[in-house]
Amino acid sequence: MLPQEPQPAALRVSAQNVDIGLYERPKARDNFFTAPVSASIVPLPPPVQAEPFHWKRLLWQSLAFQAVEHGPRLMAADAEDRHILLNKPFWSDYWASLSQFNMGRWNDGDSFIVNYIGHPAQGAVSGYIEAQNDPRGRDVRFANDRRYWNSRFRAFLWATAYSTEFEIGPISEASIFNQGGYTYPLGCKEHDRGCEKTARYTNNTGWVDFIVTPIGGSLFMIAGDAADRYIFDPLIARHPHSFRYKVLRSSVNMPRSLANLLAGRVPWYRDYEHPLDASSRAGWNPEQTTGTERIGTGDFQIFYSSLSLPDSKAPCHGCRRSSNGMGAELGLRIARHADAVAIVRRQSSPGSLLPVTYGGSLMTAHFGLRSGIAGQHFALRGSLAPGFASYSSTRGDTAGGQASEPTKRSFQFSFLAAVSGDLRVTSHLAFRATVEQMVIRYKSPDRDPPGIGTPPRLSFLSHDNYINSTNWGIRIGPVVGF
Repeated sequence: MLPQEPQPAALRVSAQNVDIGLYERPKARDNFFTAPVSASIVPLPPPVQAEPFHWKRLLWQSLAFQAVEHGPRLMAADAEDRHILLNKPFWSDYWASLSQFNMGRWNDGDSFIVNYIGHPAQGAVSGYIEAQNDPRGRDVRFANDRRYWNSRFRAFLWATAYSTEFEIGPISEASIFNQGGYTYPLGCKEHDRGCEKTARYTNNTGWVDFIVTPIGGSLFMIAGDAADRYIFDPLIARHPHSFRYKVLRSSVNMPRSLANLLAGRVPWYRDYEHPLDASSRAGWNPEQTTGTERIGTGDFQIFYSSLSLPDSKAPCHGCRRSSNGMGAELGLRIARHADAVAIVRRQSSPGSLLPVTYGGSLMTAHFGLRSGIAGQHFALRGSLAPGFASYSSTRGDTAGGQASEPTKRSFQFSFLAAVSGDLRVTSHLAFRATVEQMVIRYKSPDRDPPGIGTPPRLSFLSHDNYINSTNWGIRIGPVVGF
């Protein structure tokens, strides 16, 4: 018999269970070394890790807010704004607009309501978008403590970044409608020449939006949080099923209501009222879509393509003809239901617009994203992909009206939108049919007249113009998955 010495943190094993004994002598009839073992030792659960910051949801919700802000203006654009958006060179005019920003003045010419109500509301919405994706500040309530003020300071920083992008970023007032790139009179009706002679002119730039948006937005957030804490939270606590108090809460704090909607919640939602639901309801996740998860990491297709292109060959000016071609599409999976795609092809070209004729072969390449649903035997996806279209030769008119000699290969910006359906034969082989619209942006020989941009109406934008040609097409071919 072995000596019965105390065993440090000894393990007592019985036929019924396994548990931990601290400094206990094993019994003679149930010896530590001879007891039968019929139960397995269950390991301790891993330590609970802190919830990470939801950067992806923050960016998606901020992008959706950009669409909410720019969408109505795009739909209500007048003829001049539509011309700038659709028929002018994007990058050169964007740079020209940025170069003319006047940061030596405060006011940009907008009204008091726009500058001191609308922009602070924008800052509050973007701040709440940051707060609802921040695990450290998502459930805070108004209080004079470090946790609350740190949370609202982080929201202030994001509102500053969002406001700066809205003013001068790639998706901004400077890039979409080229604010800063031209001057206009303040307070004058359209074509009121008498007013324009005496009016003050602006190009809609200044410090006001950069400063007021984040600072005013933070003040809006603090006021809304205080109203929740001292007015609406007690009302909701006393009347938890009263719909009118919920509507009143969401109506008073409209920035938070809009941020909730962008996250896929009801407008009156508050994270601190749903502590067990907060981490799982942090916002809409673009990766969560219906359908069965697709097997594999990518696919490759060889396809036949038919594309309707303009035909400038006499006697059919302005007509269209079908162009046949071949190409390939490569898709690489980057998320649960999102693929990065690359599409290249070569088309026979009947020619394009006069007086500049684009002819020869047409090469196109597009790079973008594809998403949709997939089942065991089918898949339906949509894709958006910018890229370029390149004709092998370009011919223009000379001064005497004669056709010039063909020049070297030309490149035009292009954008592709497509819907494709897959019929699977096996797990790695399918047949895909695609309907697409390809927009090709041709440089027009018509330029803005020299009179545009003379004082007091100055314009720093390019005098070039472009023609957007929309072209429908189909693609069919086998697909190999890998």
